[in-house]
Formats: sequence, C-alpha cells, structure tokens
Amino acid sequence: MSNTCEICNSETQALYDPQLDLYYDVCDHCGFVYKQAQYHVNEKEEKATYDQHENSFESPGYVNMFEKFIDEAITPVDEMKTGLDFGSGPGPVLYELLKQKGYTMTHFDPFFHPDMSYQTETFDFITTTEVAEHFAHPVDEFAHLISLLRPGGYLFVMTQFNKNDNDEFLTWWYRRDNTHISFYRLKTFKYLAEKLGVKITHHNDKNIIVFRK
Repeated sequence: MSNTCEICNSETQALYDPQLDLYYDVCDHCGFVYKQAQYHVNEKEEKATYDQHENSFESPGYVNMFEKFIDEAITPVDEMKTGLDFGSGPGPVLYELLKQKGYTMTHFDPFFHPDMSYQTETFDFITTTEVAEHFAHPVDEFAHLISLLRPGGYLFVMTQFNKNDNDEFLTWWYRRDNTHISFYRLKTFKYLAEKLGVKITHHNDKNIIVFRK
C-alpha cells in the first residue's frame, strides 16, 4: 500500500525491513524515509528509551560531540545573543555549554523540561540536536521552530543524513533506535527549506545543517 510523503505529499513506496519487521514509506521525489505510523512507539516506550541513553556531562564523548557542533556550526555566526535548545534532553548538556559561552539560553524538552513558556518568545537562534529524527510531523515541527526565530535568525540542526540506497538503509545502524522515525537526505532538507521559505547557509553532508530565516 502506498502512502503520501510527510514532507512533499508525493506518493511513496513501501519498504519492508525484515530485521525489524516493519515498513517505511520511501519518497523518490524528496528522498524522505518515514517509519509508518503504526510502528511508532508510544510516549511511555519513548521515554524508557531516552532513559537508557548516557546523555550527560559524565559522558565525555557526548560532551565532545556538542563541542564540535558548536565550533562548526554556531561559533562562526556573529551577532547572536538569545537561543533556544529544543529537545534539550535530561542533561541538558548543549544548553549548559552555550550558557557558559555567554549566550542567553532557554531550553525545552517534552519529557525532561516540558516548560511551554518558550512559545511566547523569539530567538536569534535555535538548536535541535538528535531531535529531527523523532519528528512525527516534520513540516509542522520545522515550521514551528522557524516561527520562533527573529528575522535573520538561525536554526541549527544535527541529525544523521541518510546517504544509503534502500538495501543499505536496511542495514543502517541509525534506523535501529525504536524512537527514530524520520530520515532525511540532503535533498529532503533542500525541499524543506524551499517549502518553508528559509535558506541553507551551511551543511557538512553528514549530520549538520543550518537554516537562516
């Protein structure tokens, strides 16, 4: 059965994953791969998965990942003062690192810091790291974040880009996390940028992309 792409509304092709016993919708037009909705975990299962992650200052590898992210994506951009870390996790490590570097930060996480007051503010920049792969409705989620940016503001995204053909995708480690449901190619992000009226100012064709409003 074919479904409609969550990103571009084109007709998709179903891809069966025999190892995980589930189906994805694959869009040839924009390159988006989406785990079909009936295979999404519920909130309790999602929270249980996050609780198993070692996402804190006690994990040097996790901290180093964010230091590299800041150096590559955020530091080169001048004249930013206020930021939102969206999906900040239990730490929240990136939020704290950016505060240490002098930024005025707010953070939100639906499980670990569900303070909705961020929606009443606007920001010079927003970070969302290892979050976009969890979006059930990515166009709506990205549009929401962009709406919170001041004119000229930046959205910094970290998620693993899908650079596989279908056969390789079915062996890709990133799909194995049961909370990962949305997988993007670079051309998916290019389509999203055009659809949402933002520009791509930087990407590393691996796991980082920067949009400007």
